[in-house]
Amino acid sequence: TFQICGESKKNVDATESWIKNLILKEQFENSISDELIENFDERQIDILADFQRRKHVTIQLENKLSPPRIKISGISRDVCFVSVEVQKMIQKIKDTEEERSKAELVYNLVEWRYPGSNDTIVAFDKLTNMQLEDAKIAKKPHLTVKINKKNYKVDLNTLQANDDQGKTINIQRVPKNEDKQSIELPVQWEDMQDQRVKLVNLKPSSQEYLEVQNKFKKNCPSFVIEKVKSY
Repeated sequence: TFQICGESKKNVDATESWIKNLILKEQFENSISDELIENFDERQIDILADFQRRKHVTIQLENKLSPPRIKISGISRDVCFVSVEVQKMIQKIKDTEEERSKAELVYNLVEWRYPGSNDTIVAFDKLTNMQLEDAKIAKKPHLTVKINKKNYKVDLNTLQANDDQGKTINIQRVPKNEDKQSIELPVQWEDMQDQRVKLVNLKPSSQEYLEVQNKFKKNCPSFVIEKVKSY
């Protein structure tokens, strides 16, 4: 609010008209339409309200339109600033949804697991699952993840994870079939280290060796037992 004083009413009116024209020239309105505006939650609404107070702009959220629209009006520089911030908010929601969709897709293909309590196996959350798979594909040597609210450094070659106190646990990478069911690996399975075929020497005392030995003894007096794994 300001007061105009002058020698005559005519001069005051002219000055008032001039000031109003200057203000109108600075007024600007911008509309942003995007389907993702419908996903604005209470946090985003509070940010818009804060912009209205700090930047002295008027913001109208029109959710019933298709696509939803945000209309911003005020001084041009403030409208431009708020418009850029609203676009950033929309892009952040878009990035989050794309990341969630990708994580779901990766989870349908492979499941990363870590040991839980009482000899249970626990699946990583879908976001961490995707991060582990992306790191493995990119041939990164290590990745830090959260397990039970503690940081673990995962060796993506040995599939061992170490916490800050030196505790080591083994994690698993389990591919899934088309029915999205986990492909359970044999208890004796060893990491293939990205090899498609691997020759494994069996100990004579191992269960696998003894089972094959008993079968071969029936027909073959002399033999050597080795295991060939394929990816």
